[in-house]
Formats: sequence, structure tokens, C-alpha cells
Amino acid sequence: MNILSNFWSDLRYSARTLRKNPGFTAVAVLAMSLGIGVNTGIFTVLNGAAFRPLPVPGSTDIVSVYQDIRGLKSRNVHGEASFFSWPEYKSYRDDNRVLSGLAAYSPFLSVTLGGGQPQQLFGQLTSCNYFDVLNERPVLGRAFSASDCAVARQGAVAVLSDNLWRTTFAGDPAIVGRNIVLNRQPFTVIGVAPAGFQGTEPIASAFWTPVTMQFMLERDNDWFEKPNISWLVLLGRTKPGVSRAQVRADMAVIAGRIDQLTPGRKTTLQIETGTFLSTPEARKIATGVGLVLLAGVGMVLLIACANVANLLLARAAGRQKEIAIRLSVGASRGRLIRQLLTESMLIAVLGGALGSLIAVWSFEAIVGFVFSHLPRGAPPIVVGVGPDIRVLSYAVILTLVTGVVFGLVPALQASKPDVNTALKQSGIGGKSSDGFLRHALVGTQVAVSMVLLIAAGLLLRGLYQAQTIDPGFEMKNVATVSFDLRGQGYDDTRAGLFQQQAIDRLSSLPGVDAVAEAGTTPLSDSHRGTVFSVPPQPATYQVELNEVSPEFFSLLGVPIVRGRNFTGTEVRTGAAVTIVTESTARRFWPHQDPIGKVVRMDDKTALQVIGVVKDAQVSHLAKSGETYLYLPAGPKVQIRMQLLVHGASGFDSTAAGIRAAIHSLDPGLVVDVARLEDNLEVWRAPSRIVAILAGSLGALGMLLACIGVYGVVSYAVSRRVREIGIRMTLGADAREVKSLILRQAMRPVAIGALIGIAACAAVSQILSSMLFGLSSHDPVAFVAVPLVLLSVALAASYVPARRATKVDPMVALRYE
Repeated sequence: MNILSNFWSDLRYSARTLRKNPGFTAVAVLAMSLGIGVNTGIFTVLNGAAFRPLPVPGSTDIVSVYQDIRGLKSRNVHGEASFFSWPEYKSYRDDNRVLSGLAAYSPFLSVTLGGGQPQQLFGQLTSCNYFDVLNERPVLGRAFSASDCAVARQGAVAVLSDNLWRTTFAGDPAIVGRNIVLNRQPFTVIGVAPAGFQGTEPIASAFWTPVTMQFMLERDNDWFEKPNISWLVLLGRTKPGVSRAQVRADMAVIAGRIDQLTPGRKTTLQIETGTFLSTPEARKIATGVGLVLLAGVGMVLLIACANVANLLLARAAGRQKEIAIRLSVGASRGRLIRQLLTESMLIAVLGGALGSLIAVWSFEAIVGFVFSHLPRGAPPIVVGVGPDIRVLSYAVILTLVTGVVFGLVPALQASKPDVNTALKQSGIGGKSSDGFLRHALVGTQVAVSMVLLIAAGLLLRGLYQAQTIDPGFEMKNVATVSFDLRGQGYDDTRAGLFQQQAIDRLSSLPGVDAVAEAGTTPLSDSHRGTVFSVPPQPATYQVELNEVSPEFFSLLGVPIVRGRNFTGTEVRTGAAVTIVTESTARRFWPHQDPIGKVVRMDDKTALQVIGVVKDAQVSHLAKSGETYLYLPAGPKVQIRMQLLVHGASGFDSTAAGIRAAIHSLDPGLVVDVARLEDNLEVWRAPSRIVAILAGSLGALGMLLACIGVYGVVSYAVSRRVREIGIRMTLGADAREVKSLILRQAMRPVAIGALIGIAACAAVSQILSSMLFGLSSHDPVAFVAVPLVLLSVALAASYVPARRATKVDPMVALRYE
């Protein structure tokens, strides 16, 4: 009771003290709200992506199951290596004793919804207990039953998402029982999922269909009964009272039995709470990105803490007489520290509450804005960024820790004054240790701000580089044309015929002067690689490939600098020839003529080099020296070829003609027509988002640091009014006084700036992937940014320094 009474007394006293100093309170609370708010906001996004349980009933009972297999010579992977095969799934489903149900699904299934206006959809292939395990009941019709999954390639039924039902089918209440066409296969709609349920992956699902229909929707592969392929994600619901450890132990027994069937195989299972990013691979990426972001916003919080600590030191110096009186009448130092920490905690709680409210309110809108400005063609993303117990716990813990961090040192410093000296003073004195600590805090703020600002400067320079860089090939007036022939049931022969007809139709369009084929369009961030060797050497090397038609190079303006182009005959027959880039030729045949040389692919196919083309940034922006081979677009790859169309007329009219021409050949085909220049957004959009975030954090850090500089200089001036008066009485002019104050004020700023520059130079290499060829020690960023920060800090110091020179010496001499 005595502890509670003392705490309540300290809290009331702290509240009265802060109420009497509204200016100090407002600045301190605002600084803490900014620091805590941005940290809480970033954690809210990270939590929604990687840690929040799936938004389904009883979500805490849902577990994800992934595996790490060692000892296999080879295994096919469709998705991630941690996925399961159908036979493996059935073993875990039927033999476990800890789960009330175990479901399997294949994520990110892309299909064409047929009809008057075909459209591309993302959906999931699922086991027929999927909705039962998740406790999600359709609002119309029914979920899957066991009979829907009884026989492979039978049971062509589908459950639609609420969003697809309302948008494409206008919320038709009679949708159940109707047929829809997915990849030219008829499916009967048996249900509509509840509103808000969009699947169990970060990409929203528009439909669900039984896993037994895999081959009917993905004609090039049949994975259903194959035991050695990773393609299914497992989600289970634990029985009441069963712990994660029990699930792990029980499932490990089953894994051991599966391992015994393949000598040398060793499986380790990972059992975690089911989330949108529960795969080990995705969680690793999300956690890494999240830690980098939290480190950035943590720097802002550090600046805010240093700022408030400086304010508290200044207040404590003005309260030395009060503290000395309390010590002289019997108060213990511990009691004083507790009182001062209560003030700090109250500031932190007020700032944390305000910052968390702003973060929760604003970051949901910010995330929505970011998702709406993703590059063209990005799939719909589902991330819940609302508050939950994790976010609230994080905000509370961060607030309490922050209150102790910025309040403890000032409390310790203020609670050990020289009582006799303090009682004789009128509140204007101060200790040299106070001044050193205040300057150290200012230097810390400036150093951290410098790191943030230089990083932001580098990223902004990198973004400018991405906006202005010349990729080394022609992009203007070039349209990309893509379609999914494999998903629409085409075989190699039909695909080749269709591609030739499409090229003929497009070539005859008004304004079109060139059409070319490419397996991968330049800078689409889609890559096809393999390994090759250069006889007679046995060593193998990684190489990126692209199958193209002879028109590819002239359409993009990429010159063949040596040798020749592919011929029509070589393309029609898929001849074993290749064209290499200049960098590849220099790398493997230095000071030699590469024409006629041979490279051997991993499948032992020998390709003869017939030409060398100029380097261009076709694979990665700002990288043109990668090992790269062009192969002829032969008959075996026609099913996945895309088209490039160069038109002299405007894009809109050319695009309309392209769509009409393709639809005249196949009305059920979804055709995506885009500007080739849009591929640049694949690289610019992430850079833009990161640059804006870093710039915002840097600007916020600079603002807080400069407020700190201003506060320290103002306080120092207020404590030296008498000294300034004496100096001016003895003949010092205003310029000399101003110069003295500025030199002393800028000393910790300069030291902090140097430390910040050195720290950023040491770690700036981690930003290189966002700089697009710009040096991570770019002199413009490392010179311009420090000059800006030092100029702003100088301005913040100049205002109180100038005010000090306006003091009347006679008034200053009487100042106490």
C-alpha cells in the first residue's frame, strides 16, 4: 500500500509539474509521439504481414507445417522446397493424432476465366477439407465434400470469393449451380465464400477448386500422385489442449516413417502459427526487411530520446535549488530518482498513446496507398494492418522502455547536486558535467540524423539514376504482348501456328513496322537461367538465356557487332546456335574471335556461337555485363513466347489494334498489352517507396536534431546572460560574442556529423541494389547532405546566439 501511495503521489505531482510547463510538455510529448509512432506503425505492417494469425475463426489453433528435406539427390519443386507432395500430405493427414484436421493447398494458381470478357484470376487448388479446417462456411451453397476429391481429374467444382461474385457476376443469388469456364474447362459453382475471406496467402484468391483438378488447369505438368515434388502447403487445426510441442513431436514420428522409405532422406518439420507469410522462405525475407525498417525508425526514436533527455537535463538544472531543498529535509536520492522517472514515464505514456493512435490511423491509409501504386500487373495483396494484442504490447513495451531510456540519465544526474552550492544559487548555475552530457546528446542526434539523411540522399540519387538511365536499347513506341497459351490447352504445334498467325496479323496493322518474339521481355524481372561450360574446360558457369526471333535485335536497336543474326531456317528448326553479348565474349574468349566457339549446356547440348551483340541492360537495370546467351525461338518454345511490337502511331491506337487482332484468332485468350517502358516500373517502384520512406525518416530526424540543437543553445545562452553582459561591458562586441556562442554550439554538431558520415560510409554498401550503378559512396550525397544538415544546425544555433547579443549589458550584470 505504501508503494502504491507513493506512486500515486509522484504521479499527481508529475502531472501538476508538467501542467505548469505547457511549452516543455508539448515539445517533449510531440517528440516522443513522433519517435514511438513511426516505430509502432512499421511494426504494425510487419505484424500484419508475418506474425498476425490468419483471419479465420479460432485462428490461434491453426498451424502451418513445412519441411526441410536433406539427403535427397534431387526433388522437383513447384513453389518452395519446403512444400509437400500429395502422398506426403495424405500420410500426415491420416496418421497424426494431434490435429482435428489437416488441409493442403497449392497457392498462386493463375487461370483465365472465360466468358464475354476473359480475365486473368489468381486462385488456389485445395484439398476438400480446406474450408472445414479453417471453419469458413460459404454464405451461398456449400463447401467441398470428400466426393469432390475422390477421383483425379474429376469433380470440376469451384467456390468463388465474395469479391469475384459481386464484381464479375453482379452478386447473382442464383450463381450456385451455374457453370464457369477456367482455362477452357467447365466448372460448376457450388458456393460463395464469406465476405472478407480471401484465402490463406498474401495474394488474394478469387476462387478455390479441388486439388484433384491440377492437371486440368495446368496442362503441362501432372503432379497429383507424384511423391517427389514440392507443391502443396499444409495447414492444420490442433485438437483442444494440444501444444505446438506435441504437434511437432507427433508429426516428427510420421516424418521418420516417410524417411525410411527413401534411404538417406532426413526430414525436419517446422510447425508455426499459420500466417499470411508463414513459409520459411517468405518469413526470412519479411523478417529481414522488417528488421532493416525497424532499425531505421529506431534511429528516429533514438534522436527523439536524446532530444527529450536534453530537455530534462535543462529543466533539472533549473530545479537544482528545489532538489537540494528536498534532499536537505530528508528525501533520499532513490526517492528523488523515482519522482523524476515518474515524470519521464508520464511524458513517454502521453507521447506513446498519441503516437500509437496516429500510427494505427495513418499507416493503414499509407499501406493502402502503397499497394494501389504497385507496378502494373502486380496481383492484389492482402495484409491486415489493424491493431491487435501484439501491436498493443509492442507499443506499451516500447513506451515504457523509452521512458526509462531518456529519463534515467537526467534523473541520476539531477539527483546528486552539491546541496550547499545549490542552496546558495538562485537556479542559474550548472555543472560542467551537465554541459558535457548535453553536448554528447546533441552529437548523438546529429550523428544518427546524418546516417539517415545520407542514406536518403543516396536512395534519392539512385531513384534519379533509375529515372534517367539509358538501358542500352529502344523502349519508346514498343508494346509488349503476352498471353497464356499453355494454360489455354495449346500444344507445341498449335502454339507455333498461333504465334505465326499473330505475327502476320500484327505486322499488317497500320503503323506497325516490326514484330519480334522473345521468351522474356527486357527488364521484366523474369529470368531463365541454367549452367554451361566452355570446352575443353570442365568448369561450369551460371548463365541467363532468352529465346528470340531474328527481328528482336533490330526492333530494340541492339546492334550485332560481330558475326551474324539468326536465320529463318535456324529459328524454324531450333538450330543449336547462339548469339552472345560482348561481356560474355570478353569473359570467356579474351583476345580471341568468339565466332565459331562452342558452349555446352547442362543438358549436354553443344551451341555454336554465330554472333556477338552489344551489351544492354535487358536483365537487370544498371547491369549490362552479365553472362547472357540468346537462342533462336524454335518450335519447342513457341508455347511461352511473348511478342514485341514497334509502332509509329500512338500506343493507345496500336494497343487496340493488337487486342483486336489477337482476339480474331482466339476470342477466349486474355491478352495483356503494355508499354515496354512500363517494365522500368518493376525497378523504379521499390526504389521510389524506399527512397520516400528514407527521405521522410531523414527529414524527421533532422527536424528533431535541429530542435535539440536550438534547445541546447537557447538554454546555454539563458544560463550565460551575466557572463555575456560582463564580456560586452569589458569591450567585446556583438560579433565576437555571437562567434563564441556559435563555435561552442557547432563543436558537438561537427563531431556528430563526422561520426555519422563515417558510420554511413561503413554500411552504405547494403543500399547498392537500390542505387542502379551509382556508387554507394557517391560524393554528391556525402557532400551535399552534410552541408545541408550543418547549415540547418547553424541556423538553429544562430537564432539564440543573435538574441544573446541584444542583451543590455547593465541589465545582464544585474541578472540572476
